[in-house]
Amino acid sequence: MKSILCKTPFAGQTLGIIFFILLLAPEALSQSPVLQYQANYVAASSTLNSYTAFPTNPGTFSTCNSNNYTYTWRNGSDNQLKLVSFTANSKTYVISGISNVAVKLRRVNNANVTGVRNILYSETSASSASSCVTPRQLDFKAPYNDDMSIFLNNNVLNHGTDNIFANASNGDGNNNNIERVDVIFTDGIQSSLPADAGFILCDRGNNNSHDGFRIAAILGIDAGNNPTSFGAVKICTPGNGSNNGSWGHPSISNGNRLLAAYILRKDPADTYLRVSSNVTQEIGGVFFSFSDLGIVANQKIYGYCLLGPDGTVNPTSAQLMNINDAAVYPTGTTEAQGGGLDLISVTSYFGTDQALASSYYQQFNGFSENSSALLQWSLDNVTKGSIISLERSENANYFTSIYSYTFLEIAGKSYKDIPGKGIFYYRLAAKAPNETVIYSRVIQLRIESAEKNWKLYPTFSKSGEKITISNITNAEYTVLIHEINASTIFQTTLSARNRKGEFFLPRNLLTTGIYYISLEKNGIRMPGTEKIIFKAD
Repeated sequence: MKSILCKTPFAGQTLGIIFFILLLAPEALSQSPVLQYQANYVAASSTLNSYTAFPTNPGTFSTCNSNNYTYTWRNGSDNQLKLVSFTANSKTYVISGISNVAVKLRRVNNANVTGVRNILYSETSASSASSCVTPRQLDFKAPYNDDMSIFLNNNVLNHGTDNIFANASNGDGNNNNIERVDVIFTDGIQSSLPADAGFILCDRGNNNSHDGFRIAAILGIDAGNNPTSFGAVKICTPGNGSNNGSWGHPSISNGNRLLAAYILRKDPADTYLRVSSNVTQEIGGVFFSFSDLGIVANQKIYGYCLLGPDGTVNPTSAQLMNINDAAVYPTGTTEAQGGGLDLISVTSYFGTDQALASSYYQQFNGFSENSSALLQWSLDNVTKGSIISLERSENANYFTSIYSYTFLEIAGKSYKDIPGKGIFYYRLAAKAPNETVIYSRVIQLRIESAEKNWKLYPTFSKSGEKITISNITNAEYTVLIHEINASTIFQTTLSARNRKGEFFLPRNLLTTGIYYISLEKNGIRMPGTEKIIFKAD
């Protein structure tokens, strides 16, 4: 995996190998490097817990290929590492749950691969990933999943693909026959703020070594949810933000993870996945907004497609449609030519709070209070008779309704949920008769079974006054000030030393009244709030 610079190529250019892009005339950057992640492990169930199988041949494990290995899945409770938000362009982009998403892998048989082959990596629960381990057992955090089109259809970071566009010359025999990946939002999506909404592409690999690819918006689909037209192709060259402004590779302190993982392969004749090699790498990320893809305000698109970095540089929509056009989709792409993209979690739609807050959702806020989640919202511009549902998820991908009502007039609502201990995600869904469901942004809350243990003083305060928070661990925190309706009106940072920290109330911002203070640590809301009574100058 190598890092990337996204460009719109000049008409008529062709590309032999991806490194030739460096010879092109300079252009303005399109996509943005991801500078910070917020991701959390969640528990997940598995349909298969263990089996035995030989390693692949060829592969790093070929020297121990005569030994059966035991593979175990869903070990512990930290099973899936879920991406919830990230920072790029000095903005925070939050996941927005969208239903009816499909991933379609367009395969073309080549000299090395025929049929449906699935190649992936998965994080081990061991402290490291070593080849030919003894005893012959490999333990994985994630649940078992050997279908690339399914495990790409989520926001999971620790279970993803490997060398998705490489067709040849992989030393472990991990060559694919995938020429295009279609990520299809079957109901279509649009944004009034096209620069603030879009898609993140993640790649497992070393810093400065993230792989290139090409991307285009899907502008139309047929009755079978297959693309009928595409937008302009954008090229991302390999590299990294530190040397060409493309991919971002956040530090561990900014939310990255060092994943000890095994590469596994399932050929058409195999019953289960079999190990081929081992790797320990972090994650790079790049964000493409609607604007980056050439999409304007309120223009509906149906997702996007990804293809390898080689072939015709600037194919037309008609050329993209022909998956058997070897000029556009070469079937001999090697890792050296840029086919080594280890693609992860491609189907999530992200946006700033402003971009995700449609005209329906005037407010949608929430915070944890001991063992409860407190959700508050107000709606506008909603058709009378619409069904409004509050939905909850444990993985930010699959949501279920926990409360619903019929919208009759503009009014605020609140709901108290007691889901148990853990991290939970909430969103609103508005459905008018014969209309598409409109979703709100997603709120993430950590719910604890224990009572709040941090304290704040003084609770009677005034403009510019110093506030002390005690009984907290030594770390960096975000302090948020909320109005009674739970909307955040101010935030600042706090550094705790000797189990306490201090911050100052803003001047000329708060009016006389009651406010609530909450704390976040590493992007996760801590249990409880503190009420303060504020008197303006």
